[in-house]
Amino acid sequence: MKNIFIIALLALVLGACSEDFLDTVKIGEQTKDSFYANDSDLLKAANACYSPLWEYHYNWGRTTFGNSTTDDAVDREDLKMREFTFNSTAFLFTYNYRYNYRGILMANQLLEKVEGVDIPGVKNKDLQKRVVGEAKFLRAYYYYDMVKNFGGVPLVLKALILEELNETRATASVIYQQIEKDLKEAAAVLPKKSEYNPDKDMGRITKGAALALLVKVCVSQASPGYATQEFYNTAKWEEAKTHAEALFALGEYDLYMGNYRDMFTEEGENGVESIFEVQFYDSPKDDGAFTNNGNFTTFLNMPWLGAGDPYGRYQATYDLYLAFENGDPRRDASLINSLQFADQWVDTDGTVPTVNEDLTGFSNYKHYLSRERYFAMGNTRNSPVNERIIRLSDIYLLYAEACYHTGEEGNARIYLEKVRERARNGNASVLPEVTAGGQALLDAIYHERRVELCGEGHRFHDLVRTGRLVKELKTDGYKVKAALARNGDGTYTVSDSGEPIFKATALEMPKNMFFPLPQSEVDNSGGLIVQNDGY
Repeated sequence: MKNIFIIALLALVLGACSEDFLDTVKIGEQTKDSFYANDSDLLKAANACYSPLWEYHYNWGRTTFGNSTTDDAVDREDLKMREFTFNSTAFLFTYNYRYNYRGILMANQLLEKVEGVDIPGVKNKDLQKRVVGEAKFLRAYYYYDMVKNFGGVPLVLKALILEELNETRATASVIYQQIEKDLKEAAAVLPKKSEYNPDKDMGRITKGAALALLVKVCVSQASPGYATQEFYNTAKWEEAKTHAEALFALGEYDLYMGNYRDMFTEEGENGVESIFEVQFYDSPKDDGAFTNNGNFTTFLNMPWLGAGDPYGRYQATYDLYLAFENGDPRRDASLINSLQFADQWVDTDGTVPTVNEDLTGFSNYKHYLSRERYFAMGNTRNSPVNERIIRLSDIYLLYAEACYHTGEEGNARIYLEKVRERARNGNASVLPEVTAGGQALLDAIYHERRVELCGEGHRFHDLVRTGRLVKELKTDGYKVKAALARNGDGTYTVSDSGEPIFKATALEMPKNMFFPLPQSEVDNSGGLIVQNDGY
C-alpha cells in the first residue's frame, strides 16, 4: 500500500507539471529580477561580492602563490611549488580561478541591475552609488589577482547565460585597461575610510583602497621583469606616482608607530596603516574548515604539533631570517622559531611540545594566536584575525620605486626612510639611513619590501615583476633550514644547519612568469581557452 500511494502521488505531481507551472516563481523566493529593489537588497548584493575573499581555499592559494613559491617560505605538503615542478592540474590553481570568476559574476550582476538604474524602492541614492563603487573595485581586484597569476584571461563584464560561455582569453593589456577603468570609476564615488560608520561598515572598500590598488596595477605594468610582455609600459611609473600622491593627500593613513607585531593581532585590525584587509571573525556555531567565517590561513601557518591543531603547512625559511639587518626589530616580530613556539605552547600538564616535520626552524609570526586564544575559539580552524592585503608601507615603497624610475632619487630615499624609521622604533643604532643612489638605492628598496612585507603574499610577484626570480631562486639559491638551541635564559641561538643551499633547478623563464591555467578550464572550453606556454 505504501508503494502504491507513492506511485499515485508521483503521477499526480507529474500530471500537474505543465510548462506554465514550471515557470512559476516560488512564493517568497526572490529572483534576480525581483532583487535589487531596496536599500537592504543593495547591501546584501554588495556583501556577496566580497564573499570569495573569505573562502578558505582562496586565502590558501594566496599564501601558496605569494610566499611558498619563493625564498621566503616552504609548504611542507606541496614541495612542488618551491621546486617549480607543479602542473596545470594542481587544485589551488582551479580554486583561485573559479573563486575569482565567482566574485566577478557577483559584481557583474550588481552592476547590471544597479548602475545608472532608477530603482524606486532605493531611498539612499548615495548608497546606490557606493555599492556600484564597491562592485567595481572588487571586480578589478579579482581580475588583477588573475592577470598576475595567469596573464591574459577571458574578460567577462556581464552575467553570462549558458549559451554565451564561449569566451576566449583577452590579452593582459586589455585586462589591465579594464582594471584601471573600474578602479578610477570606483575611486570617484567611494567614501573615504573616515566617512564610513566604524561600527557597521569597517572593512568596506574605500576611496583610499581604490587609489592604492591603482598604484599596484600601474607598477605591475611598468616593472622591468615584464619588458617582454605586450602590456609593458614604463609611462605607468608616472601614473603610479600620481595615484599614490592622491592617496597620501586624503590624510587618512599613517604608519603605525607602536609595536610592529601588534599590527597583525586582533587588537591591531583596521588600524591607521590599514588600507584594505579582509574581515574575519570567530563564529562558534559554524564548524569545519569549509563553512566558518574564520581565517583558515592562521591554521595553516602556525607550526604543526603532530595532531590536527594547528596544522602548520607553511614555514618561513632561514634565508628570510638572514635577510633582516642586524638589530632589525621586525625580524623577531615577523618570525617565530620552532623552540620559541613550543615554549609558548606548553601543555596544561607542563609538557613542552615538539614541532613536527620541521623543515626550516621558523614560522610566520604574523599569523599567530596564543595557545589560550586558539583553544578558546569555538572552532580551532576559525581564526578571527583579519588578512592584511594592502598597508601604507607597501604603497610608500612602491612610490619610492616609482620615484627611482622617474629620476627622483631624493624622493625615493625619503619614502624608503619613512619605512625604515618606523622599523627602527627610536633605536638610532640600527637600520642606518640609506644614502646610496643608482642600483644600490633600487636594491635597498627591493630589500625593504622583502623584510617589511614578508609573509603577506607579495614576494613572488615582486620577484617576477622586477626580473629577479631566476637569480634569487635558481642562480643564487637560498638556505632553507637553521639549527636552533635554547640558551637557558629565554633566548635562542640560531645558526647554520649545514644543509646545502636549495636551488629551484626546474624554474624556467618565461614559462614561470605565470602559473598554468587550470587544465579543467582549458578542457571545458573545448579549445577556446589556450594554455600558457610550457604547461
